[in-house]
Amino acid sequence: MKNRDKKAYEKALHLYNNGYIDKALEVCEIGISRDLEDSNLLNLKGLLLYLKGNLEEAIPIWKINEHHNNNDIAKSYLKDVQKDFYRKDLYEKAEELINDLNIDEALKNLSICKESDFNSINVNNALATCYLRKAEYSLSMEYVEKVISIDKFNYKAKNIKKEINEILNINNKSLLKTLIIASIAVVFLTSGILLNNKFKKVQINKEELANNISKPVENESTNNEQNEENKDNEENKKSSILEVNSLTDEEIRENYIKATGLFQEEKYEEAKYLLEATIIHSMNNHLHDDVMFLLASTSEKVGKNEEAIKYFKDYISNYENGNYIEETYYRISLLYKDLDKEKSKLYAGELVSKYPSSIYNNNLIKDILSN
Repeated sequence: MKNRDKKAYEKALHLYNNGYIDKALEVCEIGISRDLEDSNLLNLKGLLLYLKGNLEEAIPIWKINEHHNNNDIAKSYLKDVQKDFYRKDLYEKAEELINDLNIDEALKNLSICKESDFNSINVNNALATCYLRKAEYSLSMEYVEKVISIDKFNYKAKNIKKEINEILNINNKSLLKTLIIASIAVVFLTSGILLNNKFKKVQINKEELANNISKPVENESTNNEQNEENKDNEENKKSSILEVNSLTDEEIRENYIKATGLFQEEKYEEAKYLLEATIIHSMNNHLHDDVMFLLASTSEKVGKNEEAIKYFKDYISNYENGNYIEETYYRISLLYKDLDKEKSKLYAGELVSKYPSSIYNNNLIKDILSN
């Protein structure tokens, strides 16, 4: 190996080992452009593309290395390429399952995918997403860290990590709040017992006085009616208070997890009811986009297409870089297909132009755009 090429290889390897995969790729490309017979740089570039899931780009690199250098590592990668294509299909199916909130089935696919280093960045991100949705935060964080160790600037991994940290921070605050509320409750309970004892004494005196005074039956009936009316008024007041009370961050999280479970069990009406009660309180919560997307999906499942379109539109307006944005464009395009062909084409075009590599750019989208 020439001295200059050796330095290029060492630099690229150093960048890769420190989480700068894209910069490492750039160094590999510069080195290879000078010498197509540098087997180490070719192997490293092939590996980096392999980790990123760019199998179609990695194959020509291995073929060059096999042809020019008779390289055994390149040969072994090429020998197993069909297995990698199978894993690629499994991963893409897992992504669809995640977007459909079928987390357990997605994990089955991903467990096979993670047996290989192929596409490990995307696979580990998908695993992190699954465990985040299952509220298994330590497991989710493990997979996030695996991604960041390879790609420090990975947008998706950083977002998942941020979400986990926010949730754990909220949980700590909720615990503190619970302890404070419990302390206050003890004080009120103690005070309530004392007041209750005093109230009983006063009540006994009132009853004794009432026994010594003769009351007309008509007055007694009127008083009973008045008491019933007062009770009804109190119940109405209680209902109004409950309606305006906001949900805590912890309650929003619990409702979202419960709704996700109901969705997976195909109890769409129950999930929709719970999400509708949750979304109005989640405006400033980090799960608002998740709640909104799930509500749009459940609305679609129960045939409320106009509601689904409304929530999908809201999602696009508020979360252009959200986790579900590609599927949102896809679903809204399909929903409009029989309602408004021009709008259907509009959203299909947005999907293709903004996310050309999306798994949702399938034959259905092509048909919408061509008709």
